[in-house]
Amino acid sequence: MKHDYVHELAAREILLHPGDLGSGEAGQVFGTVLGSCVAITLWHPQRQFGCICHFLLPMQPASGGDGRYAPTAFAMMQRELAARQVPLRQCVAKVFGGGRMFDQSPVLDIGARNVAAARALLAQAGLVPAATHVGGGYRHLYFDVDSGDVWVKGDGNGDDEGDSFL
Repeated sequence: MKHDYVHELAAREILLHPGDLGSGEAGQVFGTVLGSCVAITLWHPQRQFGCICHFLLPMQPASGGDGRYAPTAFAMMQRELAARQVPLRQCVAKVFGGGRMFDQSPVLDIGARNVAAARALLAQAGLVPAATHVGGGYRHLYFDVDSGDVWVKGDGNGDDEGDSFL
């Protein structure tokens, strides 16, 4: 049963690349592959509207930024929600990624810094993640806007082992 569901999600996947933002209503599925990058999902249960971002870096340069940087990516998500009159504080938030892809000192661990940035942005917005799948290594995820569920296939080294529905 679960296997069929995952294949159905994959067949409808709208693939996001680093720096991309996806938003849509029921019927849409967004997918992405994460290493040290982080994806935040925001889903409004009553409206069945969701947003997902895929950012690479925790801070943006002084000269501006785009969806590759956590603050800009989150601001883009907020604008998408506002344009559709979807209240941010009524959304269910989830955080994924932030893998430790290279043998680095904790200070240089970009994945951990990306996760910290995501958590801080959500906290500033008054949101607590309902689920996380962070750390470890790589993962592929599908965000189903119908249900707000996220299916994660990871390397088994994150907060949640192996394949998960969150």
